[in-house]
Amino acid sequence: MKEMRILQALGQAEEAYVAEAAPADMGIGAERDQVWHRKKRTLLLIAAVIALLGTITAAADFLGFSLLDWIASAMEDPDRNVLQEQVAEGEWIYLNGDNVAVIVPESPVKILLSADGGDTWRETTVEGSQYMYFHGQRQEDMTYYGGYIGFNGGDFGYLVLTTGVSMNHQGLRIFLTEDGGDTYREIGTPYEAHVSVLTGAGFASPEIGFISYRYFEDAGPDIWWTEDGGETWSRLPVELPAAYQEGYVFTPGSPVFEEEEGVYPITAAGGSGETTLYLYSHDGGRTWEWS
Repeated sequence: MKEMRILQALGQAEEAYVAEAAPADMGIGAERDQVWHRKKRTLLLIAAVIALLGTITAAADFLGFSLLDWIASAMEDPDRNVLQEQVAEGEWIYLNGDNVAVIVPESPVKILLSADGGDTWRETTVEGSQYMYFHGQRQEDMTYYGGYIGFNGGDFGYLVLTTGVSMNHQGLRIFLTEDGGDTYREIGTPYEAHVSVLTGAGFASPEIGFISYRYFEDAGPDIWWTEDGGETWSRLPVELPAAYQEGYVFTPGSPVFEEEEGVYPITAAGGSGETTLYLYSHDGGRTWEWS
């Protein structure tokens, strides 16, 4: 079954990481302790991915014990609810038919890719992601607390990595790939012009992309976009529907593109509760209109 194949593939990837991380003279107990601390967040991520893909009925053995049991233990971590919410909102993974991409928040960041629903996997490394220039200083061994990944039009894809949040302040990095995820190049971000908490991201092409932010300075939706591959960014003007122009706040999610067709989910909160509205584009994100 697909779920079992995905679990086995991810388990094999973890096994490769263990071999890389643990010195040969370490005892199995010490090795497990080191790997546990280094991999807890990765295991949480894998557990969340598995939860999305279906129920697991069996598990491959990993270092002499059940990987499934190890994942269950990882799920006791207090961050699990946050991570599961992030996965549900589109962070960390990309699913489109048999195409699967998973962000593994190592240092440097790794991407697991499958084009056959988990039968086979390949791993790529995001070069340069292990450090980040933040507030004018280079920070080593970066840990990222959020990530958005997606593909559009075959080999083109994007990766957005985010730091932790402090005082409505969150750093980000944007990478693009044009060879199906084998290599990534970093582009400019809206950070110098606008700072807030990310709620989504998506690219229609190497030139046109969008970063979504939580409402803060106004009711939103707070969307910034580029049409020159990250050289410049500006706020996307959005005229609200008449029924939602007062008493609502808006949280944009991640736009999804299939070639020139795009859908942008916007959550409107107010009145009697929440509802999701949708902006549509038929020209690769250049213009948008409400459904």
